[in-house]
Amino acid sequence: MEKRLALVVDDSRTARETLKRMLDKHNLAVDTLESAQQALDYLKDHTPDVIFMDHMMPGMDGFQAVEAIKGNPDTATIPIMMYTSKEGDLYVSQARALGAIGILPKQVEPAELFEVLNKLGLVSERRRRTAEDNRFVMMDNAPELALSAAREEIHEIAEQAAQSVSGAPGKHGHLGELLEDYHHEMVEKMQELKHAIEIQAVHKSNRLSLLLVPLVMLLMLVPLLWIYTDSNATRAELNSANHRINELEAAQQHLASNEQNESASLRQQLSQRDDRARRQERMIYDSITWAINQGGPYDVHEEAFSDRRLAIVQELVSRLKSLGFHGTVQLESHLGEFCLSGNEVDGYAEAAADLPVTACDLVGHPLQQQPALGERQSIAFANFLATSPLINSGDIRLDIESFLFSRPRIPYPPQSDTVTAFEWNRVAAANNRIDVRLIPDRE
Repeated sequence: MEKRLALVVDDSRTARETLKRMLDKHNLAVDTLESAQQALDYLKDHTPDVIFMDHMMPGMDGFQAVEAIKGNPDTATIPIMMYTSKEGDLYVSQARALGAIGILPKQVEPAELFEVLNKLGLVSERRRRTAEDNRFVMMDNAPELALSAAREEIHEIAEQAAQSVSGAPGKHGHLGELLEDYHHEMVEKMQELKHAIEIQAVHKSNRLSLLLVPLVMLLMLVPLLWIYTDSNATRAELNSANHRINELEAAQQHLASNEQNESASLRQQLSQRDDRARRQERMIYDSITWAINQGGPYDVHEEAFSDRRLAIVQELVSRLKSLGFHGTVQLESHLGEFCLSGNEVDGYAEAAADLPVTACDLVGHPLQQQPALGERQSIAFANFLATSPLINSGDIRLDIESFLFSRPRIPYPPQSDTVTAFEWNRVAAANNRIDVRLIPDRE
């Protein structure tokens, strides 16, 4: 069975991923976007079963996005939950006026999310929470089940029925207002309408499926209130609508039995699952390299690949091997350009702190006359490269590359009489570093 699709729109990656993981546990397919404009572009080619929309976003905000979605006939029937930390009666009223079906807090509990999905018909379990525990808000006119894959065609049937009975196409534009005005009357007449539908269905050779009856009642509720005032028109429109619905049901069953479509759907699901796994794997590796690179700078007189660096590399490679990493660990050495005093015969040292940078004897590295500067290794580090099974088994490779002075992480200040050697050398020390990059074999 094809998964129901949820769309999460939030400029916070943490908020998007948190809600996505919670929705994944309910067997929903989840797409995430970081802006309202991306959501409008996405809806041109996709029809999710529910949208979770953040309020405060750069550019178009959540309310503007809801107004645009509800103003488009192709997307107006998609349920939208505001996913935000904002609250209060005024905010609820604004969200309701624009067409949102409810408000979900950013720190939503799993049980609260289940209750919302249950009200939308996106989960099949029957567990319930008590109303006083809920922190989310559902509007009075929120639909209690999501539309099926054929909802556009069924909704079109309801529109045709309403326009036919009213005798004026413009009447349909006021259906939203009528739903609000007749809400209490609809509740009282629900049983009568159900009975009327059963009477009409007796005269049909093929009964409606029990699963379609609640869907038809919800979609055609307002047109049926009009039809109920004229029994002759009711019979004609119901018979026509039921005939179309039976045709749609037969077409859906035919598609469900088509093995080619099922195979394509399965391949798509597997591809989406593989893409999600790759993104999660990339996030883990990016977090590891970020943490390692916080300790990248090393002393100007220290070997680039010293015993201290060896301990860090050994721990990193061991952790990557336990995670199943296959690829290259690239160590990039960078040199700082220091303000130095001295000469080529006696050597150079860092200049006095209060010396203007324009008075330095040399701007460079005190050891720059040594060959292979930036690739210097301790004996232990060289032995590790040559003999360790961690990097000689073939799964993980270690690559060393020297960029010398070409890629400073922090820009140097201008060389002027107002800049001291202390200020200059502080930047140079930060640029004298080792950066780690992880390059998986499978990108």
